[in-house]
Amino acid sequence: MVIQGLAMLLLGAATWLWLGPGNRFGTTKTVRPRGEGNPRLILFPRNLRRQRRDEAGDTDEYAKFVRQLAAMLRAGTSPATAFELLAGLWSSDSGRCAVDIHRAATGALAQLRIGGTLQQGLVSHVCAHTQGHRLWARLAWSLAICEESGAALADLLETVADDAETSADMHRALQSALAGPRATSKLLTYLPGIGLGLGQLLGINPLSVLTTHPVGRVALLFGVCLWLGNRLWCARLLQTITKKVPS
Repeated sequence: MVIQGLAMLLLGAATWLWLGPGNRFGTTKTVRPRGEGNPRLILFPRNLRRQRRDEAGDTDEYAKFVRQLAAMLRAGTSPATAFELLAGLWSSDSGRCAVDIHRAATGALAQLRIGGTLQQGLVSHVCAHTQGHRLWARLAWSLAICEESGAALADLLETVADDAETSADMHRALQSALAGPRATSKLLTYLPGIGLGLGQLLGINPLSVLTTHPVGRVALLFGVCLWLGNRLWCARLLQTITKKVPS
């Protein structure tokens, strides 16, 4: 009875992992930005993959904003005027990245109007919001460095944009390279259920053996443990590789 109870408990846990939130019909739960340590991202790696794809797309949008800012500065526009123009330009877009860009630009301008600097406004935005924080921090550093040294801000911003685009390309290349291992992991996840279903259709009746026979219960217990171990181990391996790519 103890073995049967443990087997049913593990089987229920396996069913929850297979059909649980964030893994059924492509739905997802909201995850923390840059939350690779989130246990749900380990159990439901599809959430992490979708988050990584979103980060790559957002990085392209941020790089576009930085290039627009650099172009305006090359044309002789002051940083404050460039931020004001770009804030109005990105306000017409309702996308997540555009909203964050508009919020950061307006926050920097608000800080400037009360006697502060643009970089102080960007730093305040980084402290208050996690989205795009790495780019906003680098943009604030660039403004501070150029103000202190007199270096050309437009050239430095072009470098920042190049680095952001390179990072996005690296994430896309990684997702393509991991397509094969992910397909193998998915096959190993579904294969036991497929085998049981085929056994039932052929009249072997494996479910009855696994739930009524003592040896079958032991086999079910070890099988469920191995299934859970495979899922967690494969997810951990894929996540570890993904984390090695700079964001």
